[in-house]
Amino acid sequence: MMNRRAHHQPGGFTSVELLLVLALSAMILGGVVVTYGTIVRSQPSVSSIVSVPVGSQAMLNFYGTAGSSVNTGMAPQYGALSLAEELREQFLTDTISATAVFCLPRDGVNTYKPSMIAYDATQDAELDTPQKFRAHLIARASVSTTLYRDYRNPLNDNTAVPQNASIFVLGYSKYPGYLKVTALYDIDVMRFTAASQPNGIYASVKRYSDSGTATTTSTLSYTGGYDVFFPPSVPSPTSSSQWSGDGFVPLFVTFERSERLALRETPATIDRFKRAYERPFYFIWWPDPTARHLGAVANTFASSDPRQAYNHMAGRTAFMFTVPMFPAL
Repeated sequence: MMNRRAHHQPGGFTSVELLLVLALSAMILGGVVVTYGTIVRSQPSVSSIVSVPVGSQAMLNFYGTAGSSVNTGMAPQYGALSLAEELREQFLTDTISATAVFCLPRDGVNTYKPSMIAYDATQDAELDTPQKFRAHLIARASVSTTLYRDYRNPLNDNTAVPQNASIFVLGYSKYPGYLKVTALYDIDVMRFTAASQPNGIYASVKRYSDSGTATTTSTLSYTGGYDVFFPPSVPSPTSSSQWSGDGFVPLFVTFERSERLALRETPATIDRFKRAYERPFYFIWWPDPTARHLGAVANTFASSDPRQAYNHMAGRTAFMFTVPMFPAL
């Protein structure tokens, strides 16, 4: 009987097959590297840190610290975005249960940050507009008439729109004769154009509050916020006039009750904001740390349309709020 010997072919790949696999792998890896490089290059570059010479008065007023300059990231600044989102949530929490919210425009820094405001309902006037609230602060709290502007809305009357604003969030008070300031939000926008300064716009939003247990009027303390430095919209400008259209105004507009249309006022453009059927409210805008710059945005609405005053803000920020003047009502 014959023995049959089984013949087995050796396993594995031939050299030709190995070379083919290596060539295909190199092509695939090369494509991945090129794609990844394209994605990385298309992403916004990491922002640099800028030393902004805001001045010693602003440093003390804004943050309660000594010094004359603040280090902040240049836009787009994604680190500041997380702080802005956190502050947004806090702002919504503060305003949703507030008794009143008053937005006061100003030109300089805000030096008035009270925890309580004297108010006698039997003697003092009803505070149903920001203008009356401002008048009350001047009359009862000895606030300077120049601290907050006597200003209602952009009216196309050649009046400069205020660059800064303070938002007073009032809450329920357990002390007779006083209004409780739950929180105060300051929005400040500073432009730097000198040759010795970093050219651009420094914008900050800050929150001030107290522990809530104070029994006497005290000064609110800085509790958080965010800031960002926006470069000019024109790269490497040789003159500040090249980016004079950069800016961030208005910070808010006030929509008054439609019943006020019965009152004839000048200029007539104030009537375009009398559209609230029930309660007055605000549109409020905060600087967006992810915006590359604050360059001019086209706005083609007619002067009779309220959007002519603020529609351009949609192209400058994603931080917009609709806030009732009296949320608790």
